[in-house]
Amino acid sequence: MVSRWTSSVVAVLAGAVLVGVTACSPGGGAEGSSETTGPSSSEEVLASVDPCEVLSESELESFGLRGPGEPRSELPWKPGCYYEGSPINARLEKNTRQTVASSERKDVWAEFERVEVNGRPGARAITKGATQARTCNVMFDAGRGTILVRAMESSLPDDLDECAKALEIAETVEPKVPEPA
Repeated sequence: MVSRWTSSVVAVLAGAVLVGVTACSPGGGAEGSSETTGPSSSEEVLASVDPCEVLSESELESFGLRGPGEPRSELPWKPGCYYEGSPINARLEKNTRQTVASSERKDVWAEFERVEVNGRPGARAITKGATQARTCNVMFDAGRGTILVRAMESSLPDDLDECAKALEIAETVEPKVPEPA
């Protein structure tokens, strides 16, 4: 015979499991929840931005880059495009989950300096792992996310300012993407 205490514990545990499963399931949770499974509003705002199409062939050539770019996405909310060239290689990336302000709080940066990109809030940043790699990132707010330009020096000598080159590319991209929302 099962004791009343054991029955009560089993009932409480079963209820807790049911609540946990409901809260974790798509559309689960409280009634009237506004959670959706479609694209976020940030993804919608930046949907028209294709990192492999934002620069024209002549713009790519002016930076020493060759097109077409190669699509590369590390994460679904960070689609990017990689370009080879000389004196730099470059990566353009849109991030629908980060702004410049939220990026600044990340612990990945060896350097993070606020800058403006054609008047938009932006930053020049170097990751901890790239301080000797001749690589620099420039990002700026767009829509409800960011556009990031990474410039990587492709050949020696290393007398090129990668950050200046990344900023130059970012200033060319900036007028072609949505204003910060």
